[in-house]
Amino acid sequence: MHELLNAEHGHSVFERREEQWAHVTYHSELDLLEIIKRGDVESISDSLRDLFPAHNGHLSDDPHRQAIYEFVASITLVTRFSVEGGVTTEQAYTLSDAYIKSADKSKGVSEVHALYRKMLIDFAMLVRRARKARKPLSLPVIRAIEYIDSNLHYKITLEDIGNAVKRNPAYLCSQFKVETGVSVSRFINMEKVEHSKHMLCNTDMPVSEISATLAFGSQSYFAKLFRELTGETPKSYRQKRVMKHSAGSESNA
Repeated sequence: MHELLNAEHGHSVFERREEQWAHVTYHSELDLLEIIKRGDVESISDSLRDLFPAHNGHLSDDPHRQAIYEFVASITLVTRFSVEGGVTTEQAYTLSDAYIKSADKSKGVSEVHALYRKMLIDFAMLVRRARKARKPLSLPVIRAIEYIDSNLHYKITLEDIGNAVKRNPAYLCSQFKVETGVSVSRFINMEKVEHSKHMLCNTDMPVSEISATLAFGSQSYFAKLFRELTGETPKSYRQKRVMKHSAGSESNA
């Protein structure tokens, strides 16, 4: 670590170390995600002292909130890679939601960092157990997931996905359900709702605009799906988190 403290980068590295939020390069982050995907718990444990989420720019003047935003960005990627490693979508999203709620209730930056370390190990363990119990996702299903993630702002049909991965739509639908534990349509809705949660918390976009941006068809349909998957309406989900962050900012003032 000392060799990084040269004349050119010394000051910025020192500041990052003081904040306990080291910068992770793009390739290092991909390496970490691949470790999760393999369920390689030992590699995570051996490297924890050096692993922190990549710095995603200045998202908030509040260091605690900044840490939470970076945590959520990281766990979103970890969740997707764990699914590619063989974890069912229901398991992955359940664990992800639990960790995001814990981060939301955290009292400071150090607590978020501790959650980050624990989260990496828990997801790697989940992948390891899944790989022992079942085969990892096939390439067509992985590509289907990648296609869905890249097209969340559009109406996605099974035919579109089948064409993108060069597989018969009906066969792909069956294969997807067997390997992930959920149907293609269910997975699309879960991904869109997950993305909408970040938009509700991190933007001022009206619920109607978020619904249209994610091609839900109608605001009422979006609200119905959101409540089905989260137990809350989009409006109440946003209000609770805005109020919580406002209260936290006032207490830190």
